[in-house]
Amino acid sequence: MKLSVLKIGVMSLVWLLQVGLSLTVLAEPIRTHHYQITINDALTEAKVKMCFDGKAPEYLVVDYRRANKNLIEFPHSLKGYIEFQGRYWLTQSLQADACVNYIADISEHNHQKYRSKESTPLSFQSDNTWLWLPEKLTATEAVEIEFKLADKYRVSAPWQMLDDKGHRFQIGHYPHDWGITIMIGDFQLVPVQLKQGGQINIALLKQIKQQSQLIEWVQFTAESLATYANGFPYPQVQVILIENNRFKKGPVPWGDVKRGGGPGIRFVVDSDKAIEAFYQDWTATHEFAHLLLPNIEYYDIWLSEGLASYLQYLLMAQSGIISHQQAWQKLFDGFERGRLGAESVKPESLLKTVENRKKGKTADRTKRIYWSGAAYFFMADIQLRQQTDGAMGLPELLQQLKACCLNATVEWSGEMLASELDRLSKTTIFSSLYEKIAQSKGFPDYLAQFNQLGIEIKQDRVHLIPHKNAKIRQAIMKENVPLISFPDN
Repeated sequence: MKLSVLKIGVMSLVWLLQVGLSLTVLAEPIRTHHYQITINDALTEAKVKMCFDGKAPEYLVVDYRRANKNLIEFPHSLKGYIEFQGRYWLTQSLQADACVNYIADISEHNHQKYRSKESTPLSFQSDNTWLWLPEKLTATEAVEIEFKLADKYRVSAPWQMLDDKGHRFQIGHYPHDWGITIMIGDFQLVPVQLKQGGQINIALLKQIKQQSQLIEWVQFTAESLATYANGFPYPQVQVILIENNRFKKGPVPWGDVKRGGGPGIRFVVDSDKAIEAFYQDWTATHEFAHLLLPNIEYYDIWLSEGLASYLQYLLMAQSGIISHQQAWQKLFDGFERGRLGAESVKPESLLKTVENRKKGKTADRTKRIYWSGAAYFFMADIQLRQQTDGAMGLPELLQQLKACCLNATVEWSGEMLASELDRLSKTTIFSSLYEKIAQSKGFPDYLAQFNQLGIEIKQDRVHLIPHKNAKIRQAIMKENVPLISFPDN
């Protein structure tokens, strides 16, 4: 564990340098590289001109290893040349202040399935196959992108939007190979300022119904996260709503979070459903809760999915969507699904469960992964409140994590996260629980935690009873929040 502490210390130093908090870095001027991208009206071709301020970043990269086949016109410059190395372009032969031009075919991203018969073309890019971006940027480098395209078109990307049309952006320092979604076309793009700081840039395809109500729902969910964590975790977050054409199992049958270039959330929605159903669905709170942790490597996915699973019902209760009694019941039901998932396969450690799931042996392993992680944060939340006599709970700790670490440009291991949470909380709670749960072949004993809080289970139903630790239970769920009423349709 000492090695993990050393890792996190080194990473924190790197982060400080990256965001420019070092006095030495602050003394250096920011060099801004400029991209101009011209898209034709059919959204099939992109003309890219990139001009570097001084020395170009060493490598430019795309996500797709065969991206060079999409080039209509190869990169050329009056000040040197580009060397091809697969999906990487080496810039060492470019002179200072060089400009590079190329043209790429982007027609493969035109998607009929997201368009109505009367709609204009839509380019929906779930990976970057044509835009070569710097592999790494120093703390004194920035990239600005300007799109030249028909005025009716908008661009949705996970970068910092510099206008209200999605035509100008500033690229962040996050790796681009963490997954990215770029959408270009005639759709509604709505930047929404949140009450506690931060902005969500909501993109909705035109065929989506009740758009204003869905925008309010997304904003409400983002605000609930900001209230829980005492501030929204990022300056801007991309949100895309896609109409449900296949799934028929609820208002939000699917969602995910991508981190490449910046945070972005995608929701598949069935906009024919009543708006109340969206508020009662847990998918949005689950996906937004992912933003409270840095990017976690796959083999510790139980932590990132666990926090989201733990908070999905807490956020709904604390914002008045469901009662605290309902939230505890839903947590119990989730823990039970995780326990049954663990018991449905042969005994194996949680880390082995994650490994087997990656190999395609899903069975009920996903349930164990999600809800073991939820039990981890539930147990840690209780212990943290007990050890600090209520002065700190998980929300306060995550607020500190946001301040120090969400700008990290490397994936974190579970040990690194646990070590940093220990450092911030001045405890050993998180590392101890990590070792115990990650190596355990059984599901965590969440019933003992329920008993500590005065939560009894009778015939699979939750009962809240007077108890000396009831104040912890009440603090976790904020039991005094009135329920929101929805107007009759």
